[in-house]
Amino acid sequence: MKLVILESGAKARTIKKYLGRGWMVDACNGHVQDLPHGGGNKDSSKAMWASKKGELPDPPWSWTNKAEQIMEKISTKAEKAGVEEVYIATDPDREGEFIAWRLSQILSNFSQVYRISFNEITKDAVTGAISNPRNLDMALVEAAIVRRLMDRLVGFRCSKFCRSWKLRSMGRVQTPTLGYIVDKELEREAHVPKEYNTVSGITNDVEIKVRFHESNDPEAWKDDDGKHFPDRTSNSERAKSVFSTMESSKEVKLNSVKESVVSRKPQPPFTTDTMLQTASSSLGWSISKTSGVASKLYQSGHITYIRTDSTRTNKKARDVMKGHIIKKFGNDFLGDGIGQGKNKKKGSIQDAHEAIRPTNPESETIASDEDEKLLYKLIWSRFAASQMSNSIRERRALTFSCEGMKESIYGTTSWRTHSGWEEVFKWNRPEVNSVPPDVSFDNGSVWQLDGPPEITVDFTKPPRRFSDSSIIQQMKKDGIGRPSTYVSTVSKLIDRKYVDKEGSSLSPTIQG
Repeated sequence: MKLVILESGAKARTIKKYLGRGWMVDACNGHVQDLPHGGGNKDSSKAMWASKKGELPDPPWSWTNKAEQIMEKISTKAEKAGVEEVYIATDPDREGEFIAWRLSQILSNFSQVYRISFNEITKDAVTGAISNPRNLDMALVEAAIVRRLMDRLVGFRCSKFCRSWKLRSMGRVQTPTLGYIVDKELEREAHVPKEYNTVSGITNDVEIKVRFHESNDPEAWKDDDGKHFPDRTSNSERAKSVFSTMESSKEVKLNSVKESVVSRKPQPPFTTDTMLQTASSSLGWSISKTSGVASKLYQSGHITYIRTDSTRTNKKARDVMKGHIIKKFGNDFLGDGIGQGKNKKKGSIQDAHEAIRPTNPESETIASDEDEKLLYKLIWSRFAASQMSNSIRERRALTFSCEGMKESIYGTTSWRTHSGWEEVFKWNRPEVNSVPPDVSFDNGSVWQLDGPPEITVDFTKPPRRFSDSSIIQQMKKDGIGRPSTYVSTVSKLIDRKYVDKEGSSLSPTIQG
């Protein structure tokens, strides 16, 4: 009898199916030992940091909640069953390595204790890892220890400040994240609305706009950041005059046509942050919901590990997906493929793991509940798209004039000639026009307006508040947090009443 020990019970149940008789598969439910909470008395906290120069402290490790009973139960059961070989299969990240290290100490009475890891919960991946056990990665373990020591050193100093302000907590990731949300609110409060006028219309289903000013025009309309908007003017009388002329004319003359072909590349497979952001924008899900559904998909063996900064994928998986694309869509839909190499992007800290992808690329759907099906379809589509050809559009940039007006009018029209990677996203995106306008593109041709033009008087809006999706984008950009902490950081800020969430908008409370 052999024992495999994992972090999650759901993952353990999936792996038990693969291994069958002769194997015990159990879960430790995450961290089993950690630094003591609180600070203890002054002497014990001093002892915790004691070490020689160039060496890490060797603090006392305390059992986490219920962990001692769980590990006693697992050990007793394994000893009774005559287990000699133990395989520690905690998650393939820094925290997983730390848990594996503590488990290796706790289970040291067994004759052989191995560390194994895998990026996907499939039979091949699990049996392959068991056949090739590895040593503990002590560099990762030490990184986890340093993180804990820094938490305590900073945390103890901050706790007095927290108490004096009646705050529940401070955190090295929570604090700068809250800072972004507060800064955005201050920007919003400082915003002074600025009026502008626009005139637009529709001709042959093409939206057209009047161009009032060039960027070097003294009256050019610019926003607070100095960005020039040629279709906006502060001169309301001029806007009314232009509107009146277009309304009377009911037609525009085509002066120039600039032809171009637009080739749109597919995006790489999902990383943690892009999965959370895309599920928010395309499915309308909160980041906590996406994270929970993704965990179930991973633990059930449907997708690869969900905490990753990498867009790299397994060659075998890419080849299987390419074969599926050729079979279903044809050779024209096969692209060069994304995900062959390591990230070159600065700050990519989790490149040890693959991007998030389906473990069986040929399965476009799974037998599961609706939420899991939906997120799986999104992950599958993103991976499939990464191996497909670019989508192609014909584009026409058009310039018009209207009799009695000195201002030019501009618009663009486009139609898709090859769907490429967009084919696999037809299930959740609006239909794309694939037919050019039924009208002459010859210079001098007259286009009738589809209806009366429209004049708009509006004011600039304050910058949008962060959503739980865009705050993660900001954290990623500035290297705050890591894939496994994005969701919990934002959730804690809300739970601890530092941030309010209305719809998808995040705003700071007075306490925040």
